[in-house]
Amino acid sequence: MLTSEQIGKLKQKNISVDGEKTAQRTQAVWKAAKSKVKQDALALGGFARSTVYRVFQTGTISAKLVIPIAQLLNVDPFYLTGESDEQGAFSEELLNALLQKHGYTDLLPKESKSDKPKRKYERKQPQKAIKEPAIEPEIVAEPEPEIITEPEVVIEPETVALPEPEPVPETAPIAKLSAESLQALLTALTIRADAGVADAADQLAQVQAILLR
Repeated sequence: MLTSEQIGKLKQKNISVDGEKTAQRTQAVWKAAKSKVKQDALALGGFARSTVYRVFQTGTISAKLVIPIAQLLNVDPFYLTGESDEQGAFSEELLNALLQKHGYTDLLPKESKSDKPKRKYERKQPQKAIKEPAIEPEIVAEPEPEIITEPEVVIEPETVALPEPEPVPETAPIAKLSAESLQALLTALTIRADAGVADAADQLAQVQAILLR
């Protein structure tokens, strides 16, 4: 941004390329601005309010008037001169372009005066020797020992000789039984036959047949 001292060095020559656009756009942005901003713009440019109103009527505007209005009202200066159709916003690049176009190169920043700015000197840091990583010997895994499975030995159980059953003593002859024992056997056989035990009825019939002979 330019100071009031730098703006005082600018000429009052008309730089508008389209008077109608300059008149309409300057009037619109000026009316939309706050009173405090307007006063700051007048103080920065060192001109009276009537100078701005003259732009509304004539459509002529100088760099001395464009720059303070563009800076403080945040407008593209080329929008006020009729060269740009977008209101945009003020920037240092646009300011430098306007100064360059109208021959105010002495007001440009030092960096903008040189087409090829000097390359900033950069001190090179000494390169450190890069140590190559030590090559570790390759470790080859030993093969695992093969496990040989022995065949399972099936032990057959020994044949154990079972003891022979002892001979069952022969049934005592009926003649050796007492009358009470015979009566008890006959009663038991009768009860079994009545209960429906297999062969009990046949056995009872055989006993009856023997007794009735």
